[in-house]
This record gives sequence, structure tokens and C-alpha cells, in this order.
Amino acid sequence: MENSSEQEKKKPIFNPWNDARILTHITSNADRTPDFVHTRMYNMPGMTSRTFNRNPADVGGENYYNGADRATFDYLKAGNTLPSYTVNTVHLQNPYRPPQRLEGFAPREHTRDMYQSQDFTLRSRYKNLFEKKESTMNKINDQENEKTERSKTGKKHPRCTDIGELARQYCSYSTLHGLRYVGDSGLSIIERIFWIISFATALTVAIYYICYLYQKWNGAPIIISLSPDPVALNEIPFPSITICNMNRVKRTEANRIERGSDTLEKLFVEDVCNSDSNVTFENENQTIGWKRIQQFLINVSQPCTDMLHYCLWHGNQTDCERIFNPTMTDEGICCNFNSVSKDRLFYNALEWPDFNITYPSQSIDWNAEKGYDSSMPTDVIPWRPYGAGLYYGLTLALDVEMNEYYCSSTAGAGFKMLLHNPVETPKIADFAFSITPGEETRVIIRPRISSASPSIIHIPKNKRKCFFTTERKLRYYRTYTQRNCVLECEANFTQQLCHCVQPYMPKSNNTPICGKKDEQCANRARKSMELKLYDEEVANPLNITEIPRCNCWPGCFEISYSIELSQNKLASSFQIDKKFVKRNVTYFTENMAVVHLFFVDSQFTKYVKNELFGFIEFLSSTGGLLGLFMGFSFLSFMEILYFSTMRLWCRLYNRRELPRPTVIPTHPLDDNKKAIYPFMN
Repeated sequence: MENSSEQEKKKPIFNPWNDARILTHITSNADRTPDFVHTRMYNMPGMTSRTFNRNPADVGGENYYNGADRATFDYLKAGNTLPSYTVNTVHLQNPYRPPQRLEGFAPREHTRDMYQSQDFTLRSRYKNLFEKKESTMNKINDQENEKTERSKTGKKHPRCTDIGELARQYCSYSTLHGLRYVGDSGLSIIERIFWIISFATALTVAIYYICYLYQKWNGAPIIISLSPDPVALNEIPFPSITICNMNRVKRTEANRIERGSDTLEKLFVEDVCNSDSNVTFENENQTIGWKRIQQFLINVSQPCTDMLHYCLWHGNQTDCERIFNPTMTDEGICCNFNSVSKDRLFYNALEWPDFNITYPSQSIDWNAEKGYDSSMPTDVIPWRPYGAGLYYGLTLALDVEMNEYYCSSTAGAGFKMLLHNPVETPKIADFAFSITPGEETRVIIRPRISSASPSIIHIPKNKRKCFFTTERKLRYYRTYTQRNCVLECEANFTQQLCHCVQPYMPKSNNTPICGKKDEQCANRARKSMELKLYDEEVANPLNITEIPRCNCWPGCFEISYSIELSQNKLASSFQIDKKFVKRNVTYFTENMAVVHLFFVDSQFTKYVKNELFGFIEFLSSTGGLLGLFMGFSFLSFMEILYFSTMRLWCRLYNRRELPRPTVIPTHPLDDNKKAIYPFMN
């Protein structure tokens, strides 16, 4: 017993890492697979290797064993027997290597891969033994992992996470200047805030200038410029000329009416010559027909045959009656040259057989937008000038007939002349210029031609402020012009307010003509139209409850005529061309007026309405601003579209379709189990 106790004391403590050369792995199951079968041998770096030569003759000697082997040898020599367990021996490692860390401690870098591989290999052996326990642990770990992910992402929805990740990727890969610094996680927060502020500032400035550009494009899209292409004379008509004698009633007719017993004619004379008279017809409720007024005006007005003594057109002397026709104006019946026929001027034109209107050539449906067709003859009405200068113009010798003056529309004697568009009704009282008898007058004509580019037709009418011919239809006039629109609106307003119209206004067959009792009402309506109160938001000084809004903007294609006058006195002492003289030289110098009307140039510049900023100009200006401040291009827009639609959809679709990845958890060893790395029992 003493020897055994001493042997037990002398028995060294079993240290598997320092002294053990053979690891004895005892198992209670005899048929269990030896552990060394699953053990991989590694040639670890850093281990020193020594070579020992073993003499077979010394194996059986006592000095062969030392250390742990010596203790085992003495134990067996004393007659003791080992328990009946299966003994497996595996040469583990160099016994002179320093101790290794156990599982649960951080391994060294050069042994990390070895331990992970051995751990995975050995754990797979016990998969069947711990299957139930691992399934339970998997569920617990899954829940813990989900909780951890939610805490990291701030409990955000997966889609929100995807959108945030896409935003980060867009900032990293975007071609817009500055965004890559915003999405660069390697930069400090101060640097990223700096680039965020810089990008926001550039974007704000670009948007400000784009808004200013849009307001300019949307508010004033039209620019009027001079066309580089001149207009030849044969492309525009000679102006229509309306001439009125200032004498409203011939003396011979006034004397006849005074001697007669027709009370209504006397009332007409008083009404024409004295606008301040308050004399009215006895039966005020009786309406006056157009036929009666028309006949009275024809009788008291000077005929065109008496007014026009000499006419020279295109260098050829012409019968004045052939090229001039009587027409109704606000100054009575006057003489007109080169105006289109009534059926080309009005819809359902009234017949005026008593006026004896004739046209020497064909009258066409002309307007400034359509112009002349190349297939048309040269002598169609409205006539065109043959050239510039006095010889290719119109020369007239007018007789005022001073001895027939009874009452004048002005303080003097002479003529009123107006040059206007051939498709317009003239308003002599407001726009005509005067021709004085006893003088030679030169009228230099310069046309003002307004046209428009077809590209502006898509611009709203209230922005371009003009009408194309097909966009605006009038009730009476076939061709839209601003003057025709204003006159027709005045007629409609007068009829609505006074239940009658003036004789010179466009009207229907059954429309009554305003008389003396309606004069005050008609003047109020005319003043309202002249002040253009129908198109302005101002106070109404005429106390008219409703002012019509005629919307009479200019036509996109219009022709008007400006003139320059030069006059000189006719003297009997100088030589006078005999073709102008009527009766004698004395009568000629007192009653006659010679007028020359002609163009001064053979080509003229027209005004064209174009787009100030078209869509292409607006797009290019916008792109220039975005490129200047942000480096924006079309492909930058496609990047935004791609990240916001296609890439986002693909990411969400793949997230929904792909199976959930399997998580292989690594479970720690139980505390009640003793293990020596890398084995577990």
C-alpha cells in the first residue's frame, strides 16, 4: 500500500498539451469509430521538428520510458490491469510546442482556418445526435437575428431599406456633379453635408432661372421682326381709295326740298346739316326704311361723274365711271376705287341697284393671308400696281363744285380721302385726310404688311394677340380684319342698345335705320366703341350697363397703308396741263384739285410674327442651365428614370421570388461537457 501511495504521489499530472505524446480517448461504446479517422493532420508552421532514432533493443528496457510513459509503465509492472475500455491512440502534435488556446478564446491568425475547419468537421458528426436540439435552437436564433436586424435598421420596412440602398447606389454612380460625394460613405459627415448644401444650392439656382425663362416663354412668346425677304409690288394690291365731298347736301336739291311739301325730306336735310337740331318726325313710332333713306342720299349727294373729271390709271387715261363706284359711308355716299365687289365683301350682300355699281373686270375673294394666285390674270380686282413712281400710279382731277355747297361736314370746302384695305368698309369721319381745291397734292404710299409664321398657330390666341383667317368668323363680313370686326361689333351693339343701326353699318334686310330720335343713343354706342371700353376693365363714363367684348384683335395677316402728303398751290399764271382743266382756268383754280397717288418703292419690307422662344429654344436653354449648374444631360434623366423604375422593380421582384437563404447557426458547447479542442465527448 505504501508503494502504491508513493507511486500515486509520484504520478505526474496529465497535461495533454505539454507532456502527452499519446492521447488516450476512452469511450464506453466499443464499436464507436475511432476519432483519429476524422482527424486531419496539419503541418503547422512554426513547429520545430527533431529526429529521434529509436533502438528496437531498448524498447523493452526500463530506461526507454520517461515522464508520463514511465508512470504508465510502472503502473502496469506492478501487476495492475487497465479497465476493459477501447483505447485509441492518436499522435496529436509536437509535444514541445507551447500550449494552445481552448475553444471560446480568440485563436491566433495562423491557426484560425485550421480550427474552423476542424470544428465544422467534428460538429457534422453529431448532427443526428443533436438534430432536435438544433432545430429548436435554430428557431430561437432566427428570432434573435430578426430582432437584431430590426434594431440595426430602425425597424424599417424591407422596401424602405431597398429604396434607401438604391438611393445610395444612385448617388455613388450618378453622373450629376457632386452626388458621388454625397453617397461616398468614406467621407466624413462634414464633407458630405458640404456637398449636400452645394448640390442643393446649384439645383435651386438652376430652377430659379428655368422658372424665369418659362415665364418669359409663356408670357410673351411672340416677337415681331422684319422679314429678310422683300415683298414685290405685284404681290400686294393697290389701296382702295374712297373720296367724299365735304358738301353734305347740294344747294339745288336743298332748294327743291324747301319748296316742296315732303315733310320727311325736310327732316332729313335738317338732320344731315344740323346735328344739334331737336326737330323730329311727328310720328316717332314709325320706322324709316332703308329704301327711303337710300334714295334721299342719292339725290342730295354729289355724283361720282360730277366729282371725277380726269382719271389716269397705270399711265393710261381711263373713264372714271368705269373704275369708281358709289359706296355708303358715315359721310354719306362717296366714290370708291379698287374695292372688292359686295358679294365678296359681305355674306348675303344687299342689292343696291340704284347705285349703278359696275366692275370692269373680275372681282376675286382676296385676303391678305391667301394673297394672289399665280394663275390669276393681272387685271383682277383688287388691282395691283404695275410699278413705282408717278407714271404707274393713279392721277385724279376732282371738282368740288363750290356753287353747290349748302352745308359742309367741316368748316371748309374740299374733299376727304381715305386709303384702306380693299376688303374693308371705310370710316371717313374718323380716319380720312383732306384735299383742298386749288392745290396739287402728291400722296406717297407706303404699305405696312403684317404676316405671321405658320408655327405660331399652336400658340393660344390670347398670347399671340392675332387671328388667322380660319380662326375668326364675322357675322356680315367675309374677311376678318380688325376694322371690320370693330365696325360689325359697333353695329351689333347699336342694334342691341337702340334697336336700330346707322345707314353705313352692316345690317340685315329687316334691320331698321336709326333716325333723329335715335341719334343720341347711337352716338353713345359709337363713343363706347371708339373708347374701346369693350376690351378694358375701366369705369364706364357713359353709364352703359353692358359693353360688349368684341375681341377684335388684329389679323395675323393684314395690309394697311401709310401716306406722306406734299401740296402746292395751283396758279392761273403758270402753265397748266389742259387735260386737268374744266370749263376755264379760273374755275379750275377755284374748284379743282389734282391728286397723284403712287408707290415710292418697288419693294417693301414686311413684318413677321415669330416665336420668341420655341420649344426647341426653351429646351436648349433649360438644358444649358442644368448642364452649367449640375452637369445634367439626357442620360442623367435616363439614370433617374432607371433607378426609380426598372432597378427598383427588379430589386423588389427578386426579393419576392428568390427563396429565403438558410442560416447555419453555430451553437456553443454545453457547460456540463468537458472537451479538449478539437474533440468533444
